[in-house]
Formats: sequence, C-alpha cells, structure tokens
Amino acid sequence: MKPADADHAPSVGARSALHWLGWNWSGSAVLLVLQLAYTMYTGRTVTPGAFGAYAIALTVIQLLGYVSNSGLATHVLRAGVLTRPAMRAARRLGTACGVICFLVVQAAAPLVGSLWDMPEMTPLLRLLGCQFLIQPAATVVMATLRRTGRARTAVTCELAGQASGIAVGVALIALGWNPLGLAAAQPAAAAVTLAIVTLRPTARPALPPGPPVRARELLAPSGFLAGFGLLEFIGTSSPTWTAGHFFGAGATGAYSRASYFAGLPSQVLFQGLNSAATPLLAERRASDRLVGGRAAEHVVCAASAAAFVGFGALCGLGPAALGLLLGPGWTLATALVPLTAAGAGMALLCRSGMIVDQTRHAGGVVLATQLTALSTTFAGIAVAVAEQSLVLLAAAAALGQAAGHLVQIGGWHRAGLLHTRTALRMHAIHAVIGAGLGGAAALGGAGRPPAAGFGYGLVCMLPVVLLCALLRRRIPLYAVAAATGMLRFPRARHAGPESLGAEVRFAAAARDDVKGS
Repeated sequence: MKPADADHAPSVGARSALHWLGWNWSGSAVLLVLQLAYTMYTGRTVTPGAFGAYAIALTVIQLLGYVSNSGLATHVLRAGVLTRPAMRAARRLGTACGVICFLVVQAAAPLVGSLWDMPEMTPLLRLLGCQFLIQPAATVVMATLRRTGRARTAVTCELAGQASGIAVGVALIALGWNPLGLAAAQPAAAAVTLAIVTLRPTARPALPPGPPVRARELLAPSGFLAGFGLLEFIGTSSPTWTAGHFFGAGATGAYSRASYFAGLPSQVLFQGLNSAATPLLAERRASDRLVGGRAAEHVVCAASAAAFVGFGALCGLGPAALGLLLGPGWTLATALVPLTAAGAGMALLCRSGMIVDQTRHAGGVVLATQLTALSTTFAGIAVAVAEQSLVLLAAAAALGQAAGHLVQIGGWHRAGLLHTRTALRMHAIHAVIGAGLGGAAALGGAGRPPAAGFGYGLVCMLPVVLLCALLRRRIPLYAVAAATGMLRFPRARHAGPESLGAEVRFAAAARDDVKGS
C-alpha cells in the first residue's frame, strides 16, 4: 500500500486473496525448508529425553501465549475497519499481557518442572518465557500488515526473523548450550522481526486515522477469540502432556518429534490460508455476500485437498523422510508418523473450518466443534492410557479433530454455506487420492533404509500423480482453481456450458460468482 492510500482500506477480492495466498504459501515453503534443516541438525545433537522436556515446555509457553496474545492477531485480521488507534491499542494490550505472562513463567517454572518430574525443564521455560516481552507486539504488527494487503512485507519480515532465530539456536547448541539453544531460537526470532518492522520505515503498516480506542475495549472481542483458540490448543496438546506424564521423557521426545514433523507443514499451510482467506471472508460477510456465494466453499475445498491429499501422501512418505532427517535412534518416532500425519491433516481441516465459522460469528458452532473435539480426544487418551499405547495416543488427536469437523459440516449445511453432500464428496475424492499416494509411497519404501525408502516411495507415487493429471477435471480442487482464475479450462471450439462435465459446470458457476463479487 502506498502512503497516499493510507486513508482507504484495501478492497479484498478473490484475486487479491489469491495473490496474498501465493505470497504467504511461498514464504511458508521457504520457512518449511529452514525448519526441516533445523530439525535435521537438532535430531543429531539433541537427545530424545532432552527434546521431550523441551516439547512440554514449549506447549506450556504456547498455552500462556493465548493469554499474552489475547486473540489480538485474529481480531486484527477480522476487523471490518482497522485504524491506527485500534492497532496501537491492540499493541499496548498485547505488550501488557506479555509482561504479565513473562513474570508468571519466571515464578512458576520450577513448579511446572516438578509437575512432570523433569527439573531440566525449568531453565527451558524461563528462557522461552522471554519471548513474551516481544512476541505479542510483533504478532499484532504482522497481522496488521496482512490485513492491509502487504503480504509481501509481512512474509519478508517473518522469514528474516525466523532465519535469525534458527541461526541463534544452531550457534548456541554448537557452543555447548544444549538443549538451551532450542529455547533461545523463538525469542531471538521475535526480536529480529519486531526490530525490522520498527526500524525500517517502509515496513511499517499504513492505516487510516480513526476515533481513539482504549486497550480495554479490545478485551471482550479478542478474549472471545482467544478462549476458543485455547480450547483448541488444549485438545491438540493433551496427547503430548499425557505422554510426558505416563510414558517418560524419551517416549515423549519420540512422540513430539513425530508430531512436530507432521504439524509443521500443517501450521504453515494454515497460517497462509488464514492470512489470505480471513480478510476475504470478513469482507464478504460485511457486504452480506457470504451466504449464497462460494467463498466459504472455496476455502473448505483448499483445506480439504491439503488435508487429505498432502497429508495422505505424508502418511506413506513421512516415516522414511523423518528417518532421513533425524538419523539413527529415532525408530519409535518414525513409526508414529502415519498417525501424527493423519492428526495434522485433520487439525488443518478443522482449524480451516474455524476460519469460516469465526468470521461469520457462529459462536455456537465453534463452541460445539471445540467441545466435540475435546471430548473425543479425551476419550481416546483414556483408552491409550489404559492400554499403555503411544499408537492409540496418536490416534486420539486425529479422531478428535475429525469429530469436530463433522459438527462444522452440519453447521454449514444449516446456514446454507455448504451442503453436507458436497462437502463429503470433495473430502471423499481428495481422500482417495491421498490414500493412493500414501499407499504407493509406503509400499515403495517398505523394508528399505530411509534414503532408499524415500526415493522408491517418490517413484511409486508417480503413477498415481499421472492418473490424477488425466482425471483432473473430476478433482474438486482443480475446479475451484479454475473458477478463481488460477487455471483455465480448455474448451472445445463450439462447446457450450451444457456440453461440459459436472465439474466444469461447477467451475463456470463459481467463476461467475467470483466475477460478481
């Protein structure tokens, strides 16, 4: 956005959302490569027990992060009109909450370490807690950049910060600060990100003026969003806490490595989708074009393809890939990858559904989704503890997210956003593709060393990829991509809409909807 445009909020269209999505996912792809390289290094330098203590400490910090952030980033992204006073109020509120969380962590770190009987967790918690002094303000600024359409600037600043944090972590571990170097990476990344935005004038978000906003006025709406996020986090982190309490630090390290490996692409995909889709859905809702349009359906379709196709392939290819990254000594972690990949895919699908429901202010559906996911996950955890099985523990997370998503589908059907049959059909088609990719990769890599298994798995996936290319017009994601302008359907010279297949007719109707909006 140019300075001259500061008094006008950017208009969010389908092409704008696609442009932002492209930048966000491009940045996520680069970040994913950096994180995988970091995982390869730490897998060979940090023991499973030490990583287990770090993983639990990280989840505790992330739990408090919902208090320090207070849902402010989500509130900024979904604001109908974002002004300079509103952004400054959000930044002040986040900084105040962050200072409180920092003091709480410093005081309670020994108690948390004794709760899991892991004294080595105390210094990790205290070092990780330093990010509360910086992260809330950085998160608000990044959300503001994305809300104003400056995805390129946001991605550049975040990549610089994350790369710097990884460099600090690697340097400290190499100097003997092991595993404290792991905990130093996140505070360093937040500090660099905030410094770039603060010191570089061209990176500062340009916002229109507005009436004064007090920080406490944001507590209610942002706290509402933070509460739902907190419920979601408890559901996804409960298996890790359970593993640490009942299975020990070593098993927790293996489980958390498998969960982190599968959860990393899920997180970066969700962040890109959330940053691009939320402003679009918010504008559609403000103009009463959300119901009856296809914006929500397009978001769900993109999440469905990523969850079932992408993570279906990861179920088969992931064990060899993780074994190749971590090296010897992580056999249990690689064995858990198929289930953690399934859980990460279902989490991506359910969290993406939350974008739709929270944007349309369907608090009842969001609460029902969270409670269903929580109750199903806790039931699965109880069975896993009774059977003393890490496999069942990993499966509990996937089942909980799947149950929550079924509640979302019912809510969309009742609201007229997406019919149940349409949603289940797109999920079924994408799931068949994902199962084919994952099954082919698993058969190709079975019984082979990690490097050979990864290579053979990729080769065995090629026939499935070619078959999908031949049948691409029957794939819902392809139709949506064509409808939103990412692709163009080749048409016969004199063919009319009535001569096209069902998926092409769907794409043509969706394209008309996009043009009209």
